[in-house]
Formats: sequence, C-alpha cells, structure tokens
Amino acid sequence: MKKICLALLCTILVLPLFLFNQTVALGAQGDIETLNSTPPFDTNVVLETKEVDGKVVTIYEDLPDTFSVNANQETGEQSISPLCATCNQKVYTKVNTWTESSDYNFGWHPGFSGYNRASGYWFSTSSVSFSVSVSYGPLSVSIADAGGNGYYISADYSQWSRPAVFGKYIVTKYKVDEYNPAGIFLKTYYENYPSAQSTYVKILYK
Repeated sequence: MKKICLALLCTILVLPLFLFNQTVALGAQGDIETLNSTPPFDTNVVLETKEVDGKVVTIYEDLPDTFSVNANQETGEQSISPLCATCNQKVYTKVNTWTESSDYNFGWHPGFSGYNRASGYWFSTSSVSFSVSVSYGPLSVSIADAGGNGYYISADYSQWSRPAVFGKYIVTKYKVDEYNPAGIFLKTYYENYPSAQSTYVKILYK
C-alpha cells in the first residue's frame, strides 16, 4: 500500500513539471522571429526571354534550396563567399514558397515614359532590370528592354497606351541558423524573400 501511495505521489509531482516543460518548449518555438529581408544574392537571374501566347515573358532561375552567408559584424555586410575568420556564418534552408499574386502589377516599364498614341511597341531580346517595393520588401524585376526588333506587341492607336510589367509575385521562407566565427550556434530565425517570376509586358490604357 505504501509503495502504491509513493508511486501515486511521484506521478502527481512529476506530471505538472512535464506539462510545464512541454508548454515552455512549444512557446519557445512559437516565438522564433520572422523577418522580411533583402536577399544577399541576385533574385532575378534571367534564364531566358521568350514570346508566349503573344506575351514577351522573362523566366528567372529559382531561388536556391540551401546556401550559406558570411555576416561581417563590423560593417553589417553579407556575402556568399568562402569562410571568413571574423564573420558570423548564416546557414539558410528553404522552408516553403508561396505565390502572393499570379498576375501582379510591378509597375511601368522603365523604357517608356508617359502614355503614347501608338499602334504597338518593339522590345529587345536583351533585358533591363528595375527595383520595386512590395509588401514583403524590395525586389528586383527584369523585363525585355525597350527598342530593337526582337518582339512586337500591338496596341490600340485610338487610345493612349503605356507598357507595364506584370508577373508572379512569389515569397520564399528560409530557416536561418546563425553561428559565431568559432562555429558555436547562436540562434535560429526565419527570413522571407520576395521575388518575381514569369514577368511580361502588358499594354495598359487610360
């Protein structure tokens, strides 16, 4: 009888401690910081520009699944390069990717200023880049450059028109494990990187 009572008493004392530890562990996971950040690499590496269903579409490389970054603690600069003896090391692992918008308006094409009366617009086979700020931070967008004789998009001459840049607005979430120069683990957090994909020229009218 004494043994049964002793076992029951131990259970009563230990169970609350176990539940408390579980709650603390779950709370710690939920408190991991998530930042909207500017990637330490070029997110608009163009694979090709081609015409698809009458649209001049720019295709980009996908963001990497994993990569490491050296963070200089004095200058605040980050770079993907060989190990640095005085830098913190950040190891990025892709968690997931989602599409914020499948047809997002990134703004006006940088090669045309204002509205024009035109029957169409010519675009080059080379690309031009420009920066735009979206809800998850700044990103760089590439699109077929103005001029040349690569692609022609028709417009309604009876209306004032202007080329704009549309495409997929994508966000990629990374888990970041940070280590000091000695390789000792410091902390874990998450970073969201916005990027563009399959950008194309759309003619808009007043």
